[in-house]
This record gives sequence, structure tokens and C-alpha cells, in this order.
Amino acid sequence: MNFPEAIPGSLRQWAWGGAIVALAMQLAVYFLTEIQFADSILIVVLLVGLPIVGIGQIPLIREALSERLPAYWSSILSLLGLGLITCLVGMREAGFAAIGLERISLVRLLSWGFGLTVVGLAVSFLFRSIETSLQLEESKIVRALLPKTTEEKGVFAVLSVAAGFGEEVAYRGYAIPVLTPATGVSGAVIITSLIFGLMHGYQGALGIVRTMTIGGILALGFLISGSLWPCILAHALVNIISGIAIPRYLMPTEGSISAEDVVRCEPQL
Repeated sequence: MNFPEAIPGSLRQWAWGGAIVALAMQLAVYFLTEIQFADSILIVVLLVGLPIVGIGQIPLIREALSERLPAYWSSILSLLGLGLITCLVGMREAGFAAIGLERISLVRLLSWGFGLTVVGLAVSFLFRSIETSLQLEESKIVRALLPKTTEEKGVFAVLSVAAGFGEEVAYRGYAIPVLTPATGVSGAVIITSLIFGLMHGYQGALGIVRTMTIGGILALGFLISGSLWPCILAHALVNIISGIAIPRYLMPTEGSISAEDVVRCEPQL
């Protein structure tokens, strides 16, 4: 995707400020906690770097129009890369168990996975009800990025699976265990859920709270079930159902969409 040739000065300042904050936090995490060096770098990228990048893109919302398929494929590659890097750093000596990819029976996988899916969709409908009562409208960026054609729906399904894998491995399977010794389990869940919400800043303020709530539910599902696989399944299913099967029920009010309303950014699911 082509970004505007001239990046606003405010965004450059945001990027430099974010880099300084990230470096300071990485050094603090490494020297003041027992987190290892490689983990200190990755955890700061997840908790500081990626949210800064996501929030920094929001001012570009009036700059250009994003085509869905290129955005989908770019996000698929980014999410798979995120998951792979997290696996390589997080597994090390402990293997798959270190990032929550514990074996689980098919019955438990399906029961937990479908249960979390139902709860996640219920939260989405709850926030849709709140939007309606407050006479708010769903973010036009979200509406513009929803798939329209059969091809787009197929690629969106792939994107949903990539998001389920990449984001769950990074923010639940990896980040929670790494943060727990320093923050406690509750602190780790709160921090990762908050950052997960901020990662979806393009959805608007209510969308951030909605995503943060779903992230907290998935975190609890991971901790109670003892495996990340149900969360990966539920994450993918919630995205697929919300984006392909029932988007009109979650966004009943259609607003006009113009080039000025759509951000040139990769959708984070």
C-alpha cells in the first residue's frame, strides 16, 4: 500500500517520541525485572511499538483510500510474521508449552472454542446495543474494510485465521506468561487486554473498549482452559462471523463512505 509521500511532521515526531519511549521501557524492563534480554525487546515491541504504529496511522484517515484485498494480504503476512517471531522468541528451551500451545482434547477444544465464540459475539451485540442507545455509528473505516465480493470474503477468512494465530500467540500465549512474574496474573491480563484494545484504535473509542473486553475474555479462557488453541479458534470464528456472516446485524446503520473517511492502514483483527 502506498503511503502519502509527505508524512506530516506531527507523525514524524510521534514516531521519534515512540522510539525513545520504547527504548527507555526496554532498558527498564531488562534491568529492573528478571525478564531476559530477547523477551524485553519483544515484549516492548508488543506493548509499546505496535500500538504506537497503529495509533500513529489514524491521522492518515483523510489522506487516501485503501483497497481491501491488498490490505488483507499485507495484514495476513504481518500477522503470520508476528506469530512466527513470537514463537521463535517465546519457545526457546521450553517448546510450545511456553507460548500456551498445550495439547488439548478435541472435545475441550470445541467446547471452549465455541463457548468463547458465543461470549465474544454476545459482547459485540452488547456494544452494538450501546452504540444504538447512544445514537453512535460504527467506524466508517471498519465498514469500508468489510469484504464485499466472494473473493474478498475468502481472503478475509484467511485474514481472520491469521489474526487468530498471530495475535493470540503474541498477546495471550506469550505476553501473559512473560509479564506475570513482574505484574501478577491479573496485571498481565489487564495490560495485554488494554494494549489489544489500543491496537484496534481505528475502530474508534467504543471499538477499543469492545476489543479490550473481548481480549480480556480470551485471556481468561486461555488461563482457565490451560491451552491457547480454543482462543485461536474463537478469535478466528468471531472475526469470520462478524465480518462475513452477520455484519449487517452488528452495523445496522449504513453511513456514506468516501475517500476521506478511509484510512490507508492494515486492518488489525
